[in-house]
Amino acid sequence: MSRIGQEINKLRLQKGLSAKQLGRTLGVSESFILDIESGKKIISDDMIGRVSKALDFELGPIGLFASEDSNTVKYEGNVKNAAASAGAGRVPNTPVQPKAPQNQPVQEVWDDAFGNILKTVPVYDYKMDRLIEKKLLPIEKNKVEGFQKEKVFYLNIQDADMSGFRIFKGDRALCVLTGDIETDGIYFIEYNETRAVRQVKRLQADKLLLVSNKGTLVTETISTKNVKVIARLVKLEISL
Repeated sequence: MSRIGQEINKLRLQKGLSAKQLGRTLGVSESFILDIESGKKIISDDMIGRVSKALDFELGPIGLFASEDSNTVKYEGNVKNAAASAGAGRVPNTPVQPKAPQNQPVQEVWDDAFGNILKTVPVYDYKMDRLIEKKLLPIEKNKVEGFQKEKVFYLNIQDADMSGFRIFKGDRALCVLTGDIETDGIYFIEYNETRAVRQVKRLQADKLLLVSNKGTLVTETISTKNVKVIARLVKLEISL
Protein backbone atom coordinates (compact mmCIF):
# COMPACT_ATOMS: atom_id res chain seq x y z
CA MET A 1 0.00 0.00 0.00
CA SER A 2 1.41 3.41 -0.96
CA ARG A 3 1.76 6.26 1.53
CA ILE A 4 -1.01 8.31 -0.06
CA GLY A 5 -3.20 5.21 -0.28
CA GLN A 6 -2.72 4.62 3.44
CA GLU A 7 -3.57 8.26 4.16
CA ILE A 8 -6.77 8.15 2.10
CA ASN A 9 -7.80 4.87 3.76
CA LYS A 10 -7.18 6.30 7.24
CA LEU A 11 -9.07 9.54 6.56
CA ARG A 12 -11.98 7.67 4.95
CA LEU A 13 -12.34 5.44 8.01
CA GLN A 14 -12.16 8.44 10.33
CA LYS A 15 -15.02 10.05 8.38
CA GLY A 16 -17.05 6.86 8.66
CA LEU A 17 -17.28 6.47 4.89
CA SER A 18 -17.23 3.24 2.93
CA ALA A 19 -15.24 3.02 -0.30
CA LYS A 20 -18.56 2.92 -2.13
CA GLN A 21 -19.75 6.16 -0.51
CA LEU A 22 -16.49 7.99 -1.24
CA GLY A 23 -16.53 6.70 -4.81
CA ARG A 24 -20.09 7.94 -5.27
CA THR A 25 -19.05 11.40 -4.04
CA LEU A 26 -16.13 11.48 -6.49
CA GLY A 27 -18.08 9.94 -9.37
CA VAL A 28 -15.90 6.81 -9.51
CA SER A 29 -16.44 3.14 -8.66
CA GLU A 30 -15.83 1.47 -5.31
CA SER A 31 -13.11 -0.70 -6.88
CA PHE A 32 -11.31 2.43 -8.10
CA ILE A 33 -11.09 3.75 -4.52
CA LEU A 34 -9.90 0.38 -3.19
CA ASP A 35 -7.26 0.14 -5.95
CA ILE A 36 -5.95 3.61 -5.05
CA GLU A 37 -5.78 2.72 -1.35
CA SER A 38 -4.02 -0.58 -2.04
CA GLY A 39 -1.54 1.07 -4.41
CA LYS A 40 -2.72 -0.81 -7.51
CA LYS A 41 -3.62 2.47 -9.22
CA ILE A 42 -1.58 5.68 -9.33
CA ILE A 43 -3.61 8.70 -8.29
CA SER A 44 -3.29 11.95 -10.25
CA ASP A 45 -2.82 15.40 -8.69
CA ASP A 46 -6.30 16.32 -9.92
CA MET A 47 -7.83 13.32 -8.14
CA ILE A 48 -5.84 14.15 -4.99
CA GLY A 49 -7.49 17.57 -5.01
CA ARG A 50 -10.95 16.02 -5.38
CA VAL A 51 -10.30 13.49 -2.61
CA SER A 52 -8.95 16.24 -0.34
CA LYS A 53 -12.15 18.21 -0.86
CA ALA A 54 -14.37 15.17 -0.26
CA LEU A 55 -12.52 14.23 2.96
CA ASP A 56 -12.09 17.86 4.06
CA PHE A 57 -8.33 17.38 4.46
CA GLU A 58 -5.40 18.67 2.40
CA LEU A 59 -3.45 15.61 1.25
CA GLY A 60 -0.70 17.57 -0.47
CA PRO A 61 0.93 17.03 -3.90
CA ILE A 62 1.65 13.53 -5.11
CA GLY A 63 5.38 14.27 -5.27
CA LEU A 64 5.53 14.45 -1.49
CA PHE A 65 4.27 10.88 -1.15
CA ALA A 66 6.30 9.65 -4.09
CA SER A 67 9.53 10.81 -2.44
CA GLU A 68 8.63 8.88 0.71
CA ASP A 69 7.96 5.73 -1.31
CA SER A 70 11.28 6.09 -3.15
CA ASN A 71 13.10 6.22 0.20
CA THR A 72 11.56 2.85 1.04
CA VAL A 73 12.66 1.39 -2.32
CA LYS A 74 16.22 2.66 -1.86
CA TYR A 75 16.38 1.20 1.63
CA GLU A 76 15.17 -2.21 0.46
CA GLY A 77 17.72 -2.11 -2.38
CA ASN A 78 20.56 -1.44 0.07
CA VAL A 79 19.55 -4.40 2.21
CA LYS A 80 19.45 -6.70 -0.86
CA ASN A 81 22.91 -5.50 -2.03
CA ALA A 82 24.36 -6.17 1.41
CA ALA A 83 22.94 -9.71 1.37
CA ALA A 84 24.43 -10.35 -2.11
CA SER A 85 27.87 -9.19 -0.96
CA ALA A 86 27.76 -11.51 2.03
CA GLY A 87 26.86 -14.44 -0.25
CA ALA A 88 29.90 -13.71 -2.45
CA GLY A 89 32.26 -14.16 0.48
CA ARG A 90 32.68 -10.53 1.46
CA VAL A 91 31.45 -11.04 5.01
CA PRO A 92 31.84 -7.98 7.25
CA ASN A 93 33.87 -8.38 10.43
CA THR A 94 30.95 -7.28 12.60
CA PRO A 95 27.25 -7.84 11.99
CA VAL A 96 25.55 -4.74 10.63
CA GLN A 97 21.96 -4.07 11.68
CA PRO A 98 19.95 -2.43 8.87
CA LYS A 99 18.70 1.00 9.79
CA ALA A 100 15.45 2.52 8.63
CA PRO A 101 15.72 5.68 6.52
CA GLN A 102 15.77 8.82 8.63
CA ASN A 103 12.26 9.84 7.61
CA GLN A 104 10.73 6.37 8.02
CA PRO A 105 9.97 4.97 11.51
CA VAL A 106 11.14 1.43 12.21
CA GLN A 107 7.52 0.29 12.70
CA GLU A 108 6.67 1.36 9.14
CA VAL A 109 9.50 -0.81 7.83
CA TRP A 110 8.05 -3.83 9.61
CA ASP A 111 4.52 -2.92 8.45
CA ASP A 112 5.75 -2.88 4.85
CA ALA A 113 7.59 -6.18 5.27
CA PHE A 114 4.52 -8.01 6.59
CA GLY A 115 1.97 -6.09 4.51
CA ASN A 116 0.93 -9.16 2.52
CA ILE A 117 0.32 -11.43 5.51
CA LEU A 118 -0.72 -9.04 8.28
CA LYS A 119 -3.16 -6.13 8.21
CA THR A 120 -2.72 -3.16 10.51
CA VAL A 121 -6.27 -2.60 11.76
CA PRO A 122 -6.99 0.82 13.32
CA VAL A 123 -8.77 1.21 16.66
CA TYR A 124 -11.14 4.17 17.14
CA ASP A 125 -13.57 5.59 19.65
CA TYR A 126 -17.03 6.78 18.62
CA LYS A 127 -15.75 10.11 17.25
CA MET A 128 -13.30 8.35 14.90
CA ASP A 129 -11.29 11.56 14.71
CA ARG A 130 -8.02 10.06 15.92
CA LEU A 131 -6.23 6.72 15.95
CA ILE A 132 -6.20 5.25 19.46
CA GLU A 133 -3.98 2.29 18.64
CA LYS A 134 -3.38 -0.38 16.00
CA LYS A 135 -3.73 -4.15 15.97
CA LEU A 136 -2.30 -6.70 13.55
CA LEU A 137 -4.63 -9.33 12.11
CA PRO A 138 -3.75 -12.10 9.63
CA ILE A 139 -4.74 -11.74 5.98
CA GLU A 140 -6.32 -14.83 4.41
CA LYS A 141 -7.23 -14.80 0.71
CA ASN A 142 -6.81 -11.02 0.72
CA LYS A 143 -9.42 -10.70 3.48
CA VAL A 144 -9.44 -10.12 7.24
CA GLU A 145 -11.89 -12.28 9.22
CA GLY A 146 -13.65 -12.96 5.91
CA PHE A 147 -14.18 -9.28 5.02
CA GLN A 148 -12.44 -6.85 2.66
CA LYS A 149 -9.30 -5.81 4.52
CA GLU A 150 -9.75 -2.13 3.64
CA LYS A 151 -13.15 -2.03 5.38
CA VAL A 152 -12.35 -3.39 8.84
CA PHE A 153 -11.57 -1.46 12.01
CA TYR A 154 -11.97 -1.84 15.77
CA LEU A 155 -14.42 0.22 17.82
CA ASN A 156 -13.98 0.78 21.55
CA ILE A 157 -17.39 0.50 23.25
CA GLN A 158 -17.90 3.69 25.26
CA ASP A 159 -21.15 3.10 27.16
CA ALA A 160 -23.39 0.44 28.67
CA ASP A 161 -26.35 1.02 26.34
CA MET A 162 -26.05 -2.54 25.00
CA SER A 163 -25.15 -4.34 28.25
CA GLY A 164 -28.33 -6.40 27.96
CA PHE A 165 -26.78 -7.87 24.81
CA ARG A 166 -23.52 -8.55 26.72
CA ILE A 167 -21.76 -5.63 25.06
CA PHE A 168 -20.16 -3.63 27.86
CA LYS A 169 -18.19 -0.41 28.16
CA GLY A 170 -14.51 -1.15 27.56
CA ASP A 171 -15.16 -4.04 25.18
CA ARG A 172 -13.76 -3.85 21.67
CA ALA A 173 -15.75 -4.73 18.56
CA LEU A 174 -14.43 -5.63 15.11
CA CYS A 175 -16.49 -3.63 12.60
CA VAL A 176 -16.98 -3.59 8.85
CA LEU A 177 -17.74 -0.31 7.09
CA THR A 178 -21.11 -0.21 5.38
CA GLY A 179 -23.60 2.45 4.38
CA ASP A 180 -26.68 0.23 4.38
CA ILE A 181 -28.65 -2.10 6.63
CA GLU A 182 -28.10 -5.27 4.61
CA THR A 183 -29.37 -7.64 7.32
CA ASP A 184 -30.70 -7.25 10.86
CA GLY A 185 -27.81 -7.02 13.32
CA ILE A 186 -25.74 -4.82 15.62
CA TYR A 187 -24.64 -1.59 13.94
CA PHE A 188 -22.63 1.53 14.70
CA ILE A 189 -24.87 4.40 13.61
CA GLU A 190 -25.38 8.13 13.90
CA TYR A 191 -28.81 9.65 14.61
CA ASN A 192 -30.14 12.62 16.56
CA GLU A 193 -26.60 14.08 16.31
CA THR A 194 -25.27 11.16 18.39
CA ARG A 195 -23.18 8.13 17.50
CA ALA A 196 -24.22 4.88 19.15
CA VAL A 197 -24.24 1.09 18.88
CA ARG A 198 -27.73 -0.34 18.40
CA GLN A 199 -29.47 -3.49 17.30
CA VAL A 200 -31.14 -2.53 14.03
CA LYS A 201 -34.08 -4.25 12.36
CA ARG A 202 -35.68 -3.16 9.13
CA LEU A 203 -39.46 -2.75 9.52
CA GLN A 204 -40.25 -1.31 6.09
CA ALA A 205 -38.30 0.06 3.16
CA ASP A 206 -38.08 3.44 4.90
CA LYS A 207 -38.45 2.48 8.59
CA LEU A 208 -35.95 1.01 11.05
CA LEU A 209 -36.36 -0.32 14.58
CA LEU A 210 -33.48 0.65 16.89
CA VAL A 211 -33.05 -1.43 20.04
CA SER A 212 -30.89 -0.74 23.10
CA ASN A 213 -30.80 -2.66 26.37
CA LYS A 214 -29.27 -1.15 29.49
CA GLY A 215 -31.09 -3.58 31.74
CA THR A 216 -34.38 -2.50 30.21
CA LEU A 217 -35.27 -3.00 26.57
CA VAL A 218 -35.80 0.32 24.76
CA THR A 219 -37.04 0.52 21.17
CA GLU A 220 -37.26 3.41 18.74
CA THR A 221 -38.80 3.57 15.29
CA ILE A 222 -37.02 5.97 12.97
CA SER A 223 -36.95 6.87 9.29
CA THR A 224 -33.99 5.64 7.26
CA LYS A 225 -33.44 9.26 6.17
CA ASN A 226 -32.60 10.21 9.76
CA VAL A 227 -30.01 7.50 10.31
CA LYS A 228 -26.42 7.39 9.04
CA VAL A 229 -25.13 3.82 9.01
CA ILE A 230 -21.37 3.71 9.64
CA ALA A 231 -20.48 0.07 10.25
CA ARG A 232 -21.72 -3.36 11.28
CA LEU A 233 -20.28 -5.07 14.35
CA VAL A 234 -19.17 -8.62 13.52
CA LYS A 235 -17.03 -9.75 16.44
CA LEU A 236 -16.63 -8.75 20.08
CA GLU A 237 -13.50 -8.83 22.24
CA ILE A 238 -14.24 -8.59 25.96
CA SER A 239 -12.04 -7.27 28.74
CA LEU A 240 -11.60 -9.53 31.79
